[in-house]
Amino acid sequence: NFSFSQSLFKRYQDFWIRYYFKFVLPKVERATLDGIHLELTHLPLKIRNRILNVGYEDEERGMCHDFLTADDSVLEIGGAIGFIGLYCQKRLGIKKYITVEANPVTADLLRKNYETNKVTPVLWNVALGQDDGIVQLDVGGDFWENSLIAARNGAPARLIDVPAMTLASLFQKANRPINVLIIDIEGAEKFIDFAQLPAEVEKIIIELHPEVIGQETTYNIISTLVARGFRVAREKNHTFAFLKK
Repeated sequence: NFSFSQSLFKRYQDFWIRYYFKFVLPKVERATLDGIHLELTHLPLKIRNRILNVGYEDEERGMCHDFLTADDSVLEIGGAIGFIGLYCQKRLGIKKYITVEANPVTADLLRKNYETNKVTPVLWNVALGQDDGIVQLDVGGDFWENSLIAARNGAPARLIDVPAMTLASLFQKANRPINVLIIDIEGAEKFIDFAQLPAEVEKIIIELHPEVIGQETTYNIISTLVARGFRVAREKNHTFAFLKK
């Protein structure tokens, strides 16, 4: 009886998953997470499901909530569809907020979500790179997989040329003091020269991707920041909050 019940449950579960993805998800056009409205109509079903059911940007959101204040001045590198930026501005009251997003298609989705939430973004459609100029961005996967490191996990690459700026150039373009960095750039963190960090940067929230850049590079980034006077205030699922000691 137990074996039969398991089999019956599995068949029901498989049926519901197929039904949900075929008939339910396509009709869901908008989601609200923590008071932030997100347009879903232009997103693939897998991404809609992640936003609605799996837990979207939970680690970054929690660290922003716990470590940032309304007085902070933020440079976010890897803005994606705008959720973290909107959370920081609408829920935390941060007024000085600059978002960098490399993929022009994703940048358009970010603009739509900002418009939906009645917020005007300060958005730069550039990639963070080792040098100023033009780099190739792999946009073959979902938006959270876009990377300067192409063809990961055997997936076919689709490369586009995008403008790139170094960390130092981004700070120079900001033309105002920045004390917070939020970084989620799918492996391109390996190209960051943290020696270019201005002294006023005192908080860094960064998602590292050891599956892309390797464990050694991941540890090198952590040790570099510690050597520059930061401590690990929190770490969860490869997302770190670094605070100046």
